[in-house]
Amino acid sequence: MKVLLAGANGYIGTRLIPVLLEKGHDVICLVRDKRRFHEHSEFSERVTLVTGDLLRESSIEAFPTDVDAAYYLVHSMSQAQDFAALEALSAYNFVHALDKTNCRQSIFLSGIINSENLSRHLESRKHVEDVLKEGKSALTVLRAAIIIGSGSASFEIIRDLTEKLPIMTVPRWANTRCQPIGIRDVLGYLESVMLNEKTFNHNFDIGGPDILTFKEMMLTYAKVRHLKRRIITIPFLSPKISSYWLHFVTSVSYTLAQSLVNSMKNETIMHDHAIDDIVLRQCLTYEEALQLACTFNQTKDLVTNEPNNIN
Repeated sequence: MKVLLAGANGYIGTRLIPVLLEKGHDVICLVRDKRRFHEHSEFSERVTLVTGDLLRESSIEAFPTDVDAAYYLVHSMSQAQDFAALEALSAYNFVHALDKTNCRQSIFLSGIINSENLSRHLESRKHVEDVLKEGKSALTVLRAAIIIGSGSASFEIIRDLTEKLPIMTVPRWANTRCQPIGIRDVLGYLESVMLNEKTFNHNFDIGGPDILTFKEMMLTYAKVRHLKRRIITIPFLSPKISSYWLHFVTSVSYTLAQSLVNSMKNETIMHDHAIDDIVLRQCLTYEEALQLACTFNQTKDLVTNEPNNIN
């Protein structure tokens, strides 16, 4: 199959490329800068590159017309500008370019939506779904909560906070429940729904077997790393103070921290298990996903001879 991947330089995209190649698919990556992709990807010689900035429609090189399926894995919430407007424009330009091909299915990774009172982040993801639905190809949406894997913004926040702070005073949102999922399970679902007609024009929640609060996730991380940690919840910390706290203690930007904090007011738990009738998969537990993420981080640090970020 010929597969187009938008967001090839992103966290999910870089990990999906080898999965698709291993399955024997021809992968076309949409990138803004071919040189940057060649410098950072070990798979650059095994994929076809097309260039384009999705925020500038005139810059987008024509997609191959014989594309079978397309992944849209582009997110802009770390941008300093209005990320919701950027995400909508990017999705519109993508659909407009994709409609010129014979693509049968587009696949989007979104966030779990359990409430009408959504954060700006989840509201934006929902709007992107609506924009993508306007395209000619059938849309499949996978909705996930926190993704656990080395390099994931959510995992890096959990890691940084737990590693650096023996005693933590955390905001009220640390008691919000979610259903984390390991990165390898996300990739498995993304690959399994491709050109599966049972998934066409449907939304699916995906998640691991555990339902945990953010506080419980940090304490479980401490257990995996054999760290003694104490966490105290303070109910009166404002979202703005919480965002600055995350920004200064962790490696994420203030804009990204602000988006994540605003999202944490919403529970992100699977209410729809329809995916289980289509994709047979036993997902990793949260602790198993943590073990793999920590092992990957330590291996990467040893290989690159850089200081170990875990300690």
